Amino acid sequence: MSTLDCDVLILGGGTAGSVLAARLTEDPRLRVTLVEAGGEAGSLLVQLPVGFARLITHPRYDWCYRQVQDPSIHGRRFIWSAGKLLGGSSSINGQVYIRGMRQDYDRWVAAGARGWGFDNLLPYFRKSEDWTGTPHPAHGQGGPMTVSPMREPHPLCADFIAACVECGLRRLDDYHDGDMEGVFLTVATQRNGWRCSSEKAFLRPARTRPNLRVLTHAEAHELLFEGRRAHGAVVHSRHGELTINARREVIVSCGTVGSAALLLRSGIGPGARLQQLGRTVLHDLPGVGQNLQEHPGVGQNRYARCATINSQMRPHHMLAHLWAFLSARKGVLTAPAVQAMGLVRMQAATDVPDVQLHFLPLSYDIEPDTLSTASASMSKQPTVTILTTLCHPYSRGHVEIDERGAPRIAHPLLGDQRDVDTLVRAQRFVVDLFETKAMQRIVSGLRTPERLPETDDQWAEYVRWKAAPAYHPVGTCRIGIDSTAVVDPSLRVHGIDRLRVIDASVMPLLPSTNTNAPTLAIAERGADLVRQDLRENV
Repeated sequence: MSTLDCDVLILGGGTAGSVLAARLTEDPRLRVTLVEAGGEAGSLLVQLPVGFARLITHPRYDWCYRQVQDPSIHGRRFIWSAGKLLGGSSSINGQVYIRGMRQDYDRWVAAGARGWGFDNLLPYFRKSEDWTGTPHPAHGQGGPMTVSPMREPHPLCADFIAACVECGLRRLDDYHDGDMEGVFLTVATQRNGWRCSSEKAFLRPARTRPNLRVLTHAEAHELLFEGRRAHGAVVHSRHGELTINARREVIVSCGTVGSAALLLRSGIGPGARLQQLGRTVLHDLPGVGQNLQEHPGVGQNRYARCATINSQMRPHHMLAHLWAFLSARKGVLTAPAVQAMGLVRMQAATDVPDVQLHFLPLSYDIEPDTLSTASASMSKQPTVTILTTLCHPYSRGHVEIDERGAPRIAHPLLGDQRDVDTLVRAQRFVVDLFETKAMQRIVSGLRTPERLPETDDQWAEYVRWKAAPAYHPVGTCRIGIDSTAVVDPSLRVHGIDRLRVIDASVMPLLPSTNTNAPTLAIAERGADLVRQDLRENV
């Protein structure tokens, strides 16, 4: 077995791991090793924004985690996607940059995540950002991550926004200051028309530094300890088993599913369950793998009277799209699928929006037991979609490991009736949107559903048959100070020395919206916390 040594070992080269590697190696005295189970992110499919449609559920780029059958959605089950390459999910996602509501982070603080309020994180949002749009005090400029307004929004976005305004929503020109109730055009993590992942923004420039070692195709199998002090990990690589010793710190950044699974394989987690699996219990920490949260989404689509992306995908169209990209970095090849969004309250009694709207100038049919646009069939007829996701679902699940140590996801997507009720209200609101003057000018008939349900019970059945995850899992290693929290507010694993978790798994509660931008901010602040502790403990 080969052995390597470093000061700081980062396990996982995804969104958070790439940020951590870049920030920590700014100190030339620190020797950092970054371990990634997947490969490089140089493929044209990765770099081209529209490529995400072929990356999700592609086993070369996606972990393709499997969930058990979900009785809350009639026994259906989905692949839970997570990036398996440098940059992680930021290298395969839809490139939406959105921070969430101020109140989201207030809820974190109330749940025990002291120091993680919106005002604490805003400097880190700004630090990582290089905003290319109109200057705004909420945005940062000069940071590694390029964030840009869409280069060429689809013309139908204007009709969707007009429809939302007809239904009482306000139009927002910018939505990054924590107040985002209303409707707005999407902004994206793109640079000059190309994807800007955390690999491109943070890691790629840092790889020129002599104090950073990056290992790809190397999967963290198990953490190593001296008593209750972490000192490294066993890694399975293409060249055999490898032991990596870390003199000062081990950081787990394997994502919401992967980080929980790694802790469990290493004997940290619910003691009784680990014993049932025949594993030695290093530390009985019952919260590991629990508190799994995900945004459930339900869509409706309509046939359109005018051209949409569906009707512009024939060979002669693709030549035009390629020319638009090569000549001006514009057009369909630069477009995120979700081009306009909104946050809305379905119940007057709520003090914050409870549903996120996503407008897509296209539609596709998802095959059973997958959630893959790569394996889905796209209608050749012009269609548009409005997707609704719950901002704050009540349903909870968990991640555990099987006898081989592989992660197992058990999450009732609609396990709480309150989530079903809110999504039913959301479907009725979408019908209202499609019936506005703005949308009636462009839609010509029903596609999905083929006939509109009439009663709440009928809509509830539609919701249970159509609900799918939004690829925003969080919470399995949550921040907190109570007995079921996994990490403390400094992201240190409770009861273990020199071990932290820094990625989306530490979020105690889902933000209202997409999770990539919050993960970047967590990694930025996490890097500062690590550096502060290392300075104090020299």
